[in-house]
Amino acid sequence: SQIDIRMSVASFDKKKKMVKKAVKQKDVLESNGCLPETMLTLDGDPLTWYTSWATNLSDETFQWVFALFETNMRLMYEKSQWGWDPENKKNELQATTARYLVLKNDKGKEIAYCHFRIDMDHEYAVIYCYEIQVEKEYQRKGLGSIIMNVLERLAVKLDMDKIMATVFKYNIRSLNFFRKIGFEEDETNPSYDERDYLILSKPVSVL
Repeated sequence: SQIDIRMSVASFDKKKKMVKKAVKQKDVLESNGCLPETMLTLDGDPLTWYTSWATNLSDETFQWVFALFETNMRLMYEKSQWGWDPENKKNELQATTARYLVLKNDKGKEIAYCHFRIDMDHEYAVIYCYEIQVEKEYQRKGLGSIIMNVLERLAVKLDMDKIMATVFKYNIRSLNFFRKIGFEEDETNPSYDERDYLILSKPVSVL
């Protein structure tokens, strides 16, 4: 009906305004109280963190971001339909809307990061997790769960509809991780089998 259409348009406009406002917040994680006072690995090692816009990362830090991505993901991209395109990936990692949560060990060494964005996806207000990359010696120590807990807090605080991620079908570890924390195939996931990735999401209503 016309009333339903007007209501859905009003709801969509409200979400767009909300996303626009959130995108402009300088430090969206800190200003919304989403970061825990203490972070520990599963071994009990203390972690520190900082947040940054992609455009504010130092050249040295960005080189680390890209090198870690390449170490962890290059082989997966080479066998994917997208192929390995380092320039394209650098542009994505440095986009003006890209934000970073970076974790450091007790010696101050950067050991993991999350690249995320606040966006509209179709008619939904979402936090899109583009990357979680962890240095090899810190994998399987709970860092991914720490990062996703932070993003889930943010999604609740900002009144988002869902958190999303895109994962290669053959990235079994990553798929298992997201499924374990409650992600399922999103309604926008391509239904035909030729695609070699899945679009996953977790509605904020279940958090």
